[in-house]
Amino acid sequence: MATWTVHLEGGPRRVNHAAVCVGSRIYSFGGYCSGEVTEDKDPLDVHVLDTENFRWLRIYPNYVLEKQFYTQTDFDQNDEVEKMDGAVPYQRYGHTAVEYDGKAYIWGGRNDDYGACNLMHEYDPKQNVWRKVNVDGFVPPSRDGHTAVVWNNQMYIFGGFEEDTQRFSQETYVFNFATNTWRELATKNSPPMWRDFHTASVIDGVMYIFGGRSDHAGQVGDEHLFHTTQDLYDDTLMALDLSTGEWTKLEVQGSRPGGRRSHSTWVYAGKMYMFGGYLGTKNVHYNELFCYNPKSTTWTVILVRGNYPTARRRHCSVVSNGKVYLFGGTMPNPLACSGNVSGYHVSPNGLSDLSDLHVLDFSPSLKQLAIRSVIHDLKIPSTSIFGSLEYEIPQDLRYEMYCQVTPNNVASGGNHRSEQSG
Repeated sequence: MATWTVHLEGGPRRVNHAAVCVGSRIYSFGGYCSGEVTEDKDPLDVHVLDTENFRWLRIYPNYVLEKQFYTQTDFDQNDEVEKMDGAVPYQRYGHTAVEYDGKAYIWGGRNDDYGACNLMHEYDPKQNVWRKVNVDGFVPPSRDGHTAVVWNNQMYIFGGFEEDTQRFSQETYVFNFATNTWRELATKNSPPMWRDFHTASVIDGVMYIFGGRSDHAGQVGDEHLFHTTQDLYDDTLMALDLSTGEWTKLEVQGSRPGGRRSHSTWVYAGKMYMFGGYLGTKNVHYNELFCYNPKSTTWTVILVRGNYPTARRRHCSVVSNGKVYLFGGTMPNPLACSGNVSGYHVSPNGLSDLSDLHVLDFSPSLKQLAIRSVIHDLKIPSTSIFGSLEYEIPQDLRYEMYCQVTPNNVASGGNHRSEQSG
């Protein structure tokens, strides 16, 4: 039975970030924090999680431009060349990250200084190097709040909010990794409603779109029309056959989830799982775990052992070796819930940005269950595990226990910054 096995604090405090898994490591890119001030020259930050010991580390990549490598110091001292011709991805939120052939690809997103972006950046974890990808074809307009999936050597992006035209998108674009070429996908039937901060997952060549936010005025994108700022949420599950380009509105069964935005979905064993999200019309955050089975077109609520993550939105969830790593995001001010705000950064709008990590194990081993049972019964500080249990538990097991209870120490802090969308 699926179990929430690990809960640690002190990781990167990030909201609307994006992450991928490469090997046994998870790479998290960008996002923002209500307790952090960034400079307009700051490059996209990179944090890496070692899934074997649950340790977070911030790393500082190099950059390549015209076959020449630059360090972060070189960039900081280069005031004459703006972003080195785009070779350095700037700090952002609402972007997407996908993994392809052992590398991470970042597209879209925005920040308050530079607006939205439509450049493609590649991060090579083996060399710890960023490079801008030179692309051809019809490049999608700059946006944030879109989604991206990879299938058959191509990346498919859907939706998002286009900055230049100020419109919600309902188009699908394709990037071919073999040719570095963009194109808009000509689809059939009615596409999903225009939206941003939805989710997309691909199973057997079908991309499933759920949730997101739109505006009652529609896509807008016209100088004579204006957004009403009244959120519109769609609870329809839509499917796009990536081979035929045909959209289908699915007739689903079971415990159907309501509309929401800024939730997360992932795929495991041929099924799509969904956690969290926010329904703006009712000001509600969620923490249920839903499962969609495409073979039976059925939604179910999954009951999981262990301590559930708090209700949240704008978090990340990444699958690695049969486990889901869920981290970050934002939740309602815990002061209103428990009277204790220790460990949280509360933004001026009353939301708290999170620096926690939760691990969901779909098939926990007997060894892992035993470790969790011992940890649950312990009444000693995590730093005392090695000494206190020296004669009861072998050293390798004590190290695993230590890693599962010892907080990280990379959480950010600083002055408050303004709240963002999503």
